[in-house]
Amino acid sequence: MAARSWGRRVRLLVAALVTVVSLGLPAVSATPATAATGCAPLQSGASAAAEAAVEVACRYVGKQYAWGGGHAQGMPGPSQGQIDRTDPASYADPELWSFDCIGLVRWAWYKATGRDLITERTTQATFAAPGYAHTKFLKSQGSGVLLPGDIMYFGPTGFGPTHVAIYLGNGRMVEAPQSGAQIQVNNISARWERYQGAFRPHADVTPMVWSWDGRGSYQKTWGQPNLRQDSNTGSRINFTNGNGISVQTRVLCQRVGERATVDGMVNNVWSFLPDYHSWISNLFVQGPAVLKDVPSCGDFPEIGGTLAGAENNTSCGDGTEPNSTGAWTAKSTTVFGRTVELRYNGTTECAWGRITGGAPGDEIWVDRSADGGATWSPMLGFTTITSGNDAYTTQWNDAGLVMRACGTNGPGGAIACTGWF
Repeated sequence: MAARSWGRRVRLLVAALVTVVSLGLPAVSATPATAATGCAPLQSGASAAAEAAVEVACRYVGKQYAWGGGHAQGMPGPSQGQIDRTDPASYADPELWSFDCIGLVRWAWYKATGRDLITERTTQATFAAPGYAHTKFLKSQGSGVLLPGDIMYFGPTGFGPTHVAIYLGNGRMVEAPQSGAQIQVNNISARWERYQGAFRPHADVTPMVWSWDGRGSYQKTWGQPNLRQDSNTGSRINFTNGNGISVQTRVLCQRVGERATVDGMVNNVWSFLPDYHSWISNLFVQGPAVLKDVPSCGDFPEIGGTLAGAENNTSCGDGTEPNSTGAWTAKSTTVFGRTVELRYNGTTECAWGRITGGAPGDEIWVDRSADGGATWSPMLGFTTITSGNDAYTTQWNDAGLVMRACGTNGPGGAIACTGWF
């Protein structure tokens, strides 16, 4: 297949879909209890929805911040971090599924109300035009007017806000501060000089969002799935992942539904996501065609369904390594002494990117094209070497398509891509 020159194009990680290492978010507790000492509603008077939002945010205390986390377009939730090119501390963030500051606030209030109040917007945009019914508080009113759940905004004097947190009461807040730090509880006095104001959403708690709390297992998405009302493509779309950023989702159960096809893969198994009260085709969940250790929805009479007839399904997400039986190097190149390979398995028609002889910080990903390399889906399976000298991406289906592997000698380094195969 004809290849196209790569050059030094800007690498936007908003297009990155999957990496290898996850944050490992905690299983939510069986009851909405405090996740960490000192993180809870610390004053009375807040609405039930506001207290629920605090409880959600507190469950993530101690987990790593991820720049851009929580912003899969149209779909709230812990998502794959991105690199902020102005902050070297963010270079490992694509290895995390978590939140940045506004992403945490978005998820907390979504889980509390069943409504994506914050939506896909920046801290500055949500301060300028919240987009939901609210009461606004100014800095001149002080902190005495605030209640748990209020959304606090901070930024340099004379500029718009650059940071957001959730008020706990008694001068405390929970926040996702910056790359390299953990989600944590702090005194608002530490940021009071930059405090610009707060919003109190007018919203009711939605009990269904807490359904099956503490049950299920975490899986990761890839691509741009629609989350639907039922296990078929004709049912109503509840959420759409518009930018393809991988989201970590809680899967309760799975059942046979409509057989769907994407990129040469086929699957008739669908998974139920209780945090969204929606279904997702397993084509868009990383892992095997039938997810391991996830029960049939027949175990839940209120949901129903069976895995009978789950057959002739294909997937590339079984975790096989690129040096496994049947895998071979279809294309290779070098970048500053590193070897970049496109590894391929003709039996499964799946491919990986692999970089060897490198150093921590080196990057590897694959591109995939349906038109021979004229256009492509970039930076699939983006990952970095975190220790040692080698790293490889997750598998990607190559049936009827062409792929190539691309690698760098560290963030911002030279980019080298193999030919298309």
